Amino acid sequence: MMDKKPFKVVIVGGSIAGLTLALMLERNGIDFVILEAYGSIAPQVGASFGVLPNGFRILDQLGCYESVLKMAEYPVDKFHFRDSQGQPFWTFDNFNETSIGRHGYPVVFLDRRMLIEILYEKIQDKSKVITSQRVHSIENGTSSVTVTTTTGQTYTGNIVVGADGIHSKVRQEMWKAAEKIDPTWFDPREESGMKVEPDALETYWLTLVKALPATYACIFGISKGVKGIEKGTLNSVFNEHYSYLVPSGPGDLTYWFLVRNMGKTYYGADIPRFTKEEEEAFATEHLDDQITPTLQFSALYKSKIASAYSSLPEYVYKRWHFQRTMTIGDASHKFEPLTGQGGNNAMETAASLTNHLVAALRNCQSGTLSSAEVSKIFENVQQQREKRAWGLVKASHARQRLDCLETPFMKFMARYVVPRFPKSVVLSKWIDSYSPAVSLNMLPLPHRPREIAYFDERFREPSSRGVVTILLYAAYFLLAWLGYRQLSTAIRENGTMRLVRQAIQNHSVPLPGGVEAPLRQVYTGLRPVDLILKILVTIFLPAVSNFSTPEQPFQVLYFLASMMPIIAIWTVEGFRPRNKWTLLATPSLWAVLYQLRGIGLIAPLYFASSTYISSGVPYFSPSTRTLPESTARAILPALILGFVVPTVMLFFPLADALNTRQVFIALWQPAPVYVVILTQIFSRTIKWIGSNTPAKADSAAESESNRDIPHLQTLYAVAGCVSACFHAALLLSWAALGTNFITRAFVPSDAFVQVSTLADGVFVFFQNDFLLVAAATLLWCLASVWDLYRLGASNVSWQIALAGLILGSAVIGPGATVAAVWYWREEVMSRTSFRRHGLGL
Repeated sequence: MMDKKPFKVVIVGGSIAGLTLALMLERNGIDFVILEAYGSIAPQVGASFGVLPNGFRILDQLGCYESVLKMAEYPVDKFHFRDSQGQPFWTFDNFNETSIGRHGYPVVFLDRRMLIEILYEKIQDKSKVITSQRVHSIENGTSSVTVTTTTGQTYTGNIVVGADGIHSKVRQEMWKAAEKIDPTWFDPREESGMKVEPDALETYWLTLVKALPATYACIFGISKGVKGIEKGTLNSVFNEHYSYLVPSGPGDLTYWFLVRNMGKTYYGADIPRFTKEEEEAFATEHLDDQITPTLQFSALYKSKIASAYSSLPEYVYKRWHFQRTMTIGDASHKFEPLTGQGGNNAMETAASLTNHLVAALRNCQSGTLSSAEVSKIFENVQQQREKRAWGLVKASHARQRLDCLETPFMKFMARYVVPRFPKSVVLSKWIDSYSPAVSLNMLPLPHRPREIAYFDERFREPSSRGVVTILLYAAYFLLAWLGYRQLSTAIRENGTMRLVRQAIQNHSVPLPGGVEAPLRQVYTGLRPVDLILKILVTIFLPAVSNFSTPEQPFQVLYFLASMMPIIAIWTVEGFRPRNKWTLLATPSLWAVLYQLRGIGLIAPLYFASSTYISSGVPYFSPSTRTLPESTARAILPALILGFVVPTVMLFFPLADALNTRQVFIALWQPAPVYVVILTQIFSRTIKWIGSNTPAKADSAAESESNRDIPHLQTLYAVAGCVSACFHAALLLSWAALGTNFITRAFVPSDAFVQVSTLADGVFVFFQNDFLLVAAATLLWCLASVWDLYRLGASNVSWQIALAGLILGSAVIGPGATVAAVWYWREEVMSRTSFRRHGLGL
């Protein structure tokens, strides 16, 4: 807590935004007064309030968590989308457990006045909350601002904050003052409702914006004693041009929202206000609507204890402040109620204002702030909050349109697409809605275990890849083009494929030393398959038999050892939940492609696909990273049996060497596919054995979602060690045989120069293939490390990563370096406990 400062904030409006701000100021020793127009601080206005994780986190910092949870009684645990007959067509079960597990907090509903009472009770000095004080005028001075109420009372402070709702008197006074001093400060069309040309923030909202638009109207209601709404449920009922949102409340309360499209969009002063008679007429039209198969709207409306009917403006004002006056909450950004973000974002803006104000006062020696310093604080708050507010306003509007089935496309979506929504779609939207939320920098975050870090708990706020995305695609496609040129085109032009065709026609493969190996004709009995296998055997046989130079077998062995970590990683990625329904989920397909065309050509295309699907924050959430423990345990034995054993058999001394080796070469070709198949078999076997084994009590510290980590890290360690051993052999060969040996083994000659033997053509092919896949894989590693940095999950920059990759490739080899990166990356992506890293203001 700060020392008491001679700085005072006049808060207009004892709303949730106003009371939350007052609590924040009180916790920091900043003086304040709240002026509330109503005669009581918590009037019953017929509205409920949904507390979401982004708002709950702030309330938790203010010591309100337990009180809100107790008052709400029933967190949302089941969410239904229902059709016009009340039948559920999409349901989210275990909603509460998922919300707490991912973001640390539940979603609850309670009366708006209940939350106001909780906030009010937390204020220590209640004499600073003054009711029946409606603002009449605001006068800005050089170092202070004075509010005069309709009772003739005056209140002076260093700043005034308007938390007085969509029809804000404070905003009107700001506009009035600006007209006299700086008429260009506010856009006059915002007040009149005339057309406003979109700026950069608004262009993604509407093609042409008019100030304060309202398309929908809503009856907010609270009913008592209704039967048919299960406790802990939230129901969203879709209808054409109207919809319902019906959450259960505490005790025997049920909350409901009946929203309708008003038929046109109204602006500014033209937005209609409704009478009680109009509310009753609207409600009467819908009494027979089904909320559930057994509950009609009439049961809700006839048992209501409070209701209100109003239009639903949606807007984010271009200017939230002038001189020493600022607006927050609905006075700055107004949301559709469907997503519940209005009040929660009001708390976020209050937290942002408190953060910047406290920081400025700490750096101020006099304890007071100049007008320029105050303006800077307000500008920083709006800059921090405006884009997020616009994004959530847009999302709320889009969701309301879907619920109201406004277009034939939306009807199609609701009927055929939404019922098949994977929950991962909703979970990714949660990350977008909750994770960027503002909290109080100066107050500790209570320990609430959760999977997803809020942005202000990360090393830095996540950012997009920006132009780097284009550069990565360009690099991958350039490498793929080089792969096509150096592999596919070169083997045709340098005569390698001609020699392959001759060998197949002659039914024998020429080997170094003048040896002719009879070419086996039958492998499977299927002619098309046997033809492909004969081609592959013809290419591979010179690479594993009768070597003319020692560098040829060494290069092949080194290449295959370096492939081991890549095959392991691609198999892991194929089984990750986040890659389901993407190209990465088919490692067998990629394996077939690179066995036929060369991994130097195919790997860059795989990495381009990975880049495409992995750009956003949701992709890196721990739950989408996690493999089933049985699968994680299965990959290493599958890799050994499916890849290592067939590879060893390629070089194993055999009595009938040439004939049997051809069989082993043919059997080796699908080795990466074997790994995938064996992983599935071993995984199911391990799972079956586990289901028949008595479960052991888990350690309290052990995370259910991270049980795969030890097994995956063992996989990377084993694969990396194998690759590193071959690199150690390379370094020893360099020391013993000199640089020329390394050069001959790994630096290809001109790939387009005519080759004299098939062995030479294959050797050049493998040299190019290895260099291309090594370059592409190291670039992928660099991009993967940088992704974690830009998302704030790690402090390893791309410069450090690049240096590490270069050093690692030299010391332990590229294969082991890739394994080391994934070993480290797995642990970073699995973190589920966080600490505040103190994002700067």
